[in-house]
Amino acid sequence: MTVSDGAVLAASAALESVDSVAALFQPVVELSTGHVVGYEALARWPSPSSALPEDVFALARERGLVGRVDVACRAAALRAARERAYSRRVRFFLNIEPGCFRDEQDVDMHLDAIGDDLDVVLEITERDLDRNVPLLMVLVRGARARGMGVAMDDVGATPATLDLLALVAPDIVKLDASIVRAPLRSRPAMRQIRAYVRSSNAIVLAEGIETRRHLRRAKALGASLGQGWMFGRPLPLPNPTGGL
Repeated sequence: MTVSDGAVLAASAALESVDSVAALFQPVVELSTGHVVGYEALARWPSPSSALPEDVFALARERGLVGRVDVACRAAALRAARERAYSRRVRFFLNIEPGCFRDEQDVDMHLDAIGDDLDVVLEITERDLDRNVPLLMVLVRGARARGMGVAMDDVGATPATLDLLALVAPDIVKLDASIVRAPLRSRPAMRQIRAYVRSSNAIVLAEGIETRRHLRRAKALGASLGQGWMFGRPLPLPNPTGGL
């Protein structure tokens, strides 16, 4: 990944104060009703760095700090959810970097730190997905043993997300935004995704929905859940309403 000098400086500043990361939350909605059923936690670093998460993770990877950043981002999200006393009726999608683990004990430590008081979907990112497949499977089995759902992020964005789809067997397949926005170019990927969904009854979640056209395409692609600016931008987590 090539980034500008300014972006590198911002990412470096973020790494120096990694625990200052805050969590914003983007709603996940049921496409048939528009009802919010969950939130994905997204990392944001405050000024003066205002670094983009992708730049921070790229630099962290170069410096061998991905695990530390990964933990800090998830901790910020969990802290926000607990401060607002959310119950298990709302699902929280928490990203986890599959390439940051050293061994099985490290995987267990990351999973134990999440706790069991929230309804968590562990969202496995596409970065370094195939770096260590045996540890990836330890992660998946460990998450399920602790009662968490498993989602695969940005499916279709890289060959690894398709190659490992059946092996990981996610409960939720998150379609990369490029599939929703350019479905004709994504036909080969969608054939593979549809075959997996038919065999597993997995739920399809479409990312990057910004317009009614995107919404129609997402539904045509078989998505029952969605997220994107049409439904809400990343914001601080609202207080629970309606007895949640």
